[in-house]
Amino acid sequence: MRQPLEPTPKQAISAIRVCAQLTRVYKQIDLVRLDERTKNVYILADNSLEAEITPSGEVIWL
Repeated sequence: MRQPLEPTPKQAISAIRVCAQLTRVYKQIDLVRLDERTKNVYILADNSLEAEITPSGEVIWL
């Protein structure tokens, strides 16, 4: 059985910060997913705001 993919500690902290920033301005979080290909955390909010978080914790707004 394959090990489940987990975010790095820096990714996890950045993801919580991004989600907190979005909900602070009343944006609904629609999806949070760890991309198996890129190893980035992907966040979709309000069906239009997108962010990716690299394993080093860098946030990239798309």
